Amino acid sequence: MESLKKRAVVIDDEKDLTTYFSSILEENGFLVQVANNADDGEKLIRENPPDLVCLDLLMPGKTGINLFIRLRKPEEALRNIPLIIITGIQEKLNIDWKDIVSRFRVRVPDGFIEKPVSPERLMRVVNNVLDGTPKEGVQLG
Repeated sequence: MESLKKRAVVIDDEKDLTTYFSSILEENGFLVQVANNADDGEKLIRENPPDLVCLDLLMPGKTGINLFIRLRKPEEALRNIPLIIITGIQEKLNIDWKDIVSRFRVRVPDGFIEKPVSPERLMRVVNNVLDGTPKEGVQLG
């Protein structure tokens, strides 16, 4: 029965938040792997592509922005993995994720949640992204 669970990768440099997000997802039936930087997160995604990626954009080193752009490029084999951005980028840097998408001409994320995140908001966006129905635009939380 374990193999029927959906798999998620949560990438955030704040360990408390990866623990928080992974516990919410696990309580809702997901198998979760976590990474605390973009390089480790990308490695997890490429080694065993998950059903869902939850990605913070602001991280030291190679940022989540860089990883998001790489994963969404038209030539990227993993570009269709559902991806939810969970970030405080607008509050911290006054940057809108839409500017990143238009500047680098990549596909929009499947979902977007501004921090702080409640369990209900997280699961509403996750369920909307994964429910299998075609969506117009980004599922906002």
